[in-house]
Amino acid sequence: AAIPDPKVNILFVVDNSGSMDGHQATLKANIAKFADTFFKNPRLDYKIGVVPVYDSTYLDGQAHCRLKTDVRKMNKFAELVPLKNADGSVMAESVPFITRDTANAEEVLKQTVALGTQCGPEAEESFSPVLGVIDPQINQTKNSNFYDKDAFLVVIFLTDADDISPGLNAGQFYEKLVAAKGGDRSKVLIAAALPDKERPGCTVDSVGPQFADLISISNGSRFNLCSNSFGTELVTFGNVLVEKVAQQRIELDFIPDTRLKITYGKKGMRDEEMQTIEPNVDGGYTYLPGTKTIILQANLNINRIEGGEIFITAYPIDPKNFKNGRATTIGQTKPKK
Repeated sequence: AAIPDPKVNILFVVDNSGSMDGHQATLKANIAKFADTFFKNPRLDYKIGVVPVYDSTYLDGQAHCRLKTDVRKMNKFAELVPLKNADGSVMAESVPFITRDTANAEEVLKQTVALGTQCGPEAEESFSPVLGVIDPQINQTKNSNFYDKDAFLVVIFLTDADDISPGLNAGQFYEKLVAAKGGDRSKVLIAAALPDKERPGCTVDSVGPQFADLISISNGSRFNLCSNSFGTELVTFGNVLVEKVAQQRIELDFIPDTRLKITYGKKGMRDEEMQTIEPNVDGGYTYLPGTKTIILQANLNINRIEGGEIFITAYPIDPKNFKNGRATTIGQTKPKK
């Protein structure tokens, strides 16, 4: 059997209202620590996109910016922003998301996630653009098929304001994401980088229940944007992400004998060209005889090959030999006569 690489869509939802300058700079300064946790993984098939918050009340609230003699701009709904080069210029002729084939991906992510700020949006909607991104029509026509229905979905919010998406509370939002994954809650991971209103000098635009509820309901992660340990918290979340997404469990429908072999490579390769994944070692696999389950560790000790897959070779144990004590299965000792 061939096991393809695990897929994950990582979506940053970034508030680009006028109060977010300092907070965007904090994220930009620490994003490399987070990205390194999965950029170095040999098997994660990732797409990383950035979408700005939305303000559906735009046409009703332009007076604020006129008073500030500024021009209010409206973010496009649920459209990923273009990728940026290391010098901050917009990347030409590129899909609007990072993949493992993106050159200089760490710098591209640092530049892209820092949207800059503008006058507006005033009524920040963080939830509604996420639902737009996973909408099939928007996904195809606006976002170059960023969203994959069969991938893990990781949503990371960066904002100093609570969500006010009309007609949508945190519970409803989360259930819509879970429904998009066929009801599999393990396929949805939520994190939010928010300022702490109790911390002196930490600017907060608005406080409400939505993000607190979302983190609680989804068992998500919350980071304090004003904390000295913000970068460390991001790394911790990155490690959790990799462990949940990259670790794979394969249940066999038979008890394998000791010829069980797991390799990495491509179809058509000779045996000596395949990379062997060792059992019971760091960067290898574990077999659980009680459930006939193979667990592939998150950080396998392999060198990535374009188009590479995991191959499992296993043969059912002969029941007669097993019963008579002439054979053993993996993880069990041969009974004494």
